[in-house]
Amino acid sequence: MRAEVVPGEPALILRGRSRVLVVADLHIGLVRCVDMAIVNKLRCLVEEAKADEVVILGDLKHSLGYDKRVKNLLRDFDFILVKGNHDGKLKGVKELRIGKFHLIHGHIKPKEFGDFLILAHSHPSIQLEGVKERVWIFGEWEDRKVIVMPAFNDLCSSTPINLRKPAGFLFREWDYSNANIVTLDCVMLGRVGELLIR
Repeated sequence: MRAEVVPGEPALILRGRSRVLVVADLHIGLVRCVDMAIVNKLRCLVEEAKADEVVILGDLKHSLGYDKRVKNLLRDFDFILVKGNHDGKLKGVKELRIGKFHLIHGHIKPKEFGDFLILAHSHPSIQLEGVKERVWIFGEWEDRKVIVMPAFNDLCSSTPINLRKPAGFLFREWDYSNANIVTLDCVMLGRVGELLIR
């Protein structure tokens, strides 16, 4: 099984015998007038990617409490939810293993790790010459490969990783200066340490 970035989208395909589409940080309810557009974008992406399964890697919703509207928006949509810090009262799992990949949201440290960790939560971006753009982070931490996913909702306030440390347990323990930054359009920008603005 291998992980492939969907070019131009904040989404991964885990490809093996089946195709698993992974997205994170939808934050439905952040700006309610765009919620349906987010859901429709995800539906189109599932169809275009010919995904057999969908994993939402945390923060499906923005409100910390119960949100009936979110359930109504997604009532006929089949997916696995790896629960994030905004997903209280929703059904889901804390972590998920798919082949060699260990998927977590990233707000808390999991009990175990695989050889390949995929997480979200930190909403990574980069700010260059006044422009902020969502990015992927690819690196290694304690002899395991790491992918940090950008937020699916482009209205989320993303953390410019070249200006400050992102949120989540991993960034408290990881020297990510050698990790690679890649744009949604799959342009390699370089290593975090090379792009830091002090």
